[in-house]
Amino acid sequence: MGAPATARRIGPERKAGAEPQVVSRPLSVTWLPSAAHIHSLAEEWLELEAAVRDRTVFSSFDYLVTWYRHYAGSFGGDPLIGIARRGPRLVGVAPLVARRGRMGKIPVTRLEFALHGAYAGEFLVENEGEDIIRAFIDSLVSTVRFDLICLNGFDSRSERFRTIAGAAARRGLMMETTNHPNAVVDLSGGYDGYCRAMSRNFRRTLKRQAQRVASAGVPAVDGVHLTSGLDDLDRSIERLFSITEASYKLQGASLAGRHRDSLAELATRFGPRGMLELSLLAIGGRDAAVVMGLVERGCYYDVTLAYVDAFADLSPGSYLIQEVLRKLAAAGVHTFVSHGAHEYKRRWATAFVPSTRVFLFMPGIRASVARFVRFTLRPIWRRFGALEP
Repeated sequence: MGAPATARRIGPERKAGAEPQVVSRPLSVTWLPSAAHIHSLAEEWLELEAAVRDRTVFSSFDYLVTWYRHYAGSFGGDPLIGIARRGPRLVGVAPLVARRGRMGKIPVTRLEFALHGAYAGEFLVENEGEDIIRAFIDSLVSTVRFDLICLNGFDSRSERFRTIAGAAARRGLMMETTNHPNAVVDLSGGYDGYCRAMSRNFRRTLKRQAQRVASAGVPAVDGVHLTSGLDDLDRSIERLFSITEASYKLQGASLAGRHRDSLAELATRFGPRGMLELSLLAIGGRDAAVVMGLVERGCYYDVTLAYVDAFADLSPGSYLIQEVLRKLAAAGVHTFVSHGAHEYKRRWATAFVPSTRVFLFMPGIRASVARFVRFTLRPIWRRFGALEP
């Protein structure tokens, strides 16, 4: 993908002979086609993320610089990083990638958030910055060649969702949506309050599970808990790798280098910031499970979970989740978010909260056919049990 030269200016103009007036600086958007440029933005990006109220850790510089370093390219797509400025001031970042693939066997180029595999991602824009999101979409349509934009992680009732829908309609993009719920635990009433709000069967299950684990060996939970355990961070990271490689996912195979390096970098970036939760469960002195997540503004976001296959009968991952919830609640964390609505999460989630994925299709034959196959024919095939193309 080339480097489109983009500089759309949006703002009021002064008419000849009119009285001088104070106007806001015009908004400009440019697109960076390489993640190498991201490092020069670090100071401005960190300043912007500190000022923005409505955001999550997934738009933070430390998370995204890590993702682009280890996943951009042939594996995760070509970087396409939108930079919005009012004059010289950074006011918005669109952390995207361009990926070539297929939808309904139709070859398409799709633009997505960098974190497309996590059902999470977001624009980072200054407060009340809906005009910046509109400018990003306008600029993409005007300057970048693609078939569809796929953006995930939205609340369909939010102003941001309405802004995207309005921008798409204005530029002639056809919109479709799908729902990818996230598992959420409400810890606002503390851990005891959370347990009381769950069913009696849930509480009985917790008790039985604790008894089963204790009967197999003394359980011990350690690792990094926000500001504690940092002196042993490197050892905790190595234990994370070992547990993951002994899980059913890998069955003794080595963890891929990009995953290993990404997890290690996230831990070393967010650990010193007091935002890392890397909990390890040992049973009878043997490592059994690990849970890693990041905490910001009272909200926990999961990164990875794994358990040693030899301990599978004890459900050590579920046991460790409860220990993590207990510690997070004691530290004042009010919400636990685990991305994806996997069935096993019903055991401990307070709710599955809807999360909207938005598909914006450009006019054109290829995008129109892909949209028809994915959103019209596919539901029909599924309804009648036919094989999908």
